[in-house]
Amino acid sequence: MTSLAPQLHSRLLRRSRWGVAALGALVVLAVLATMSAGAFVTVKDRMRAHMGARLRRVAERIAVGGSDPRSLVVVDERGRVVAEVPPPHLGAGTPGVRIVTDPRFGALAVIRVPTVRGDRLVGASAQEQLRALSEILRVLVALTLTGALVAFPVGYALAGLALRPLDEALRERTEFVALASHQLRTPLSVIRTSAELARAGRGLTAGEALETILAQTHRMEELAARLSALARAETGPGGGQRQLVDLDTVVARVAADLEPAARLQGVSLVTEADRVAVPGDPSQMADMLTAVAENAVRFSPPGATVVLALRRQGSRATVEVSDRGPGIAPEDLPHVTAPFVQGRGTRGGYGLGLAIARAVAERHGGRLSVISAPGEGTTVRITLPVARSGGPPA
Repeated sequence: MTSLAPQLHSRLLRRSRWGVAALGALVVLAVLATMSAGAFVTVKDRMRAHMGARLRRVAERIAVGGSDPRSLVVVDERGRVVAEVPPPHLGAGTPGVRIVTDPRFGALAVIRVPTVRGDRLVGASAQEQLRALSEILRVLVALTLTGALVAFPVGYALAGLALRPLDEALRERTEFVALASHQLRTPLSVIRTSAELARAGRGLTAGEALETILAQTHRMEELAARLSALARAETGPGGGQRQLVDLDTVVARVAADLEPAARLQGVSLVTEADRVAVPGDPSQMADMLTAVAENAVRFSPPGATVVLALRRQGSRATVEVSDRGPGIAPEDLPHVTAPFVQGRGTRGGYGLGLAIARAVAERHGGRLSVISAPGEGTTVRITLPVARSGGPPA
């Protein structure tokens, strides 16, 4: 079926995908930035703790008796004193390691260590540690930005997959509205033309115009009824009264209602029904079976027989409606349960019967399948779950 979705729909879908992708990238960026910041702070704190522990051990074993207690003792990597420099201003009682800058040694890690001679300042070069932290920071920033950049196209692709069911639903709804409008526009056009011709007195009397208008009005009423049935089917069993339904009774009532139309068509209508109860909405069950059986009668040639068979097979009830009509071409078979779709060469109808029946069956936990071949007739099979014996409706 050719898509009737306008370009606005495509643009809206693209904008939605871009929006979802951008939001996903921002979320990934925020998560990675938070994780990177946490990792950086953790590494930084551990590095400072390690330097502080090393400086405390050094302060306990170095000889500082002859040094100025107010100076900063600078040690090398092996813990040997290399110089005493004027102390930096750290503030009274400042705990932990502080990083200060000295004109001679550059960045120093300094800690205040209490000793028997009072608090002493001990420091060591922190150039390597700062370079390592800087490199870690660059790597974390690069990974965060790369993750966000990668998340954007990945998010765009995943958004396409996630939005595909919605896109298909919107396209189907747009096509449905367009086709319904087309079906209504034809009889309205005939009504208008008939009225104008009758008013102008151009080959059509008022009586003839009224007959045409009544016929087209009946056609629109029939279409409206079918559309209402489809809408009821799509609302699901929750929209109606869910109870135990004697499906054999529904089959008999549907056959009785269609008997006059079948007789007028010259078609025999035969029912074969076991006693089966299913949980569901009785009115929707009647809509489902009527839609299928009415199709079978309409497309059967005079003298043919339409069979409505109901059988219980374990925990499932199976309804089969078989006719000896023209059948359905293989290329049309996968699409005949879509609204307004009819097989090639069919006459009359709106292509809503099987769509209604499929919607009702699926909403009641069942499924509908169509078996057909050109010239060999068609069998529509509906399977439904059987009600539990003696129990409440499922």
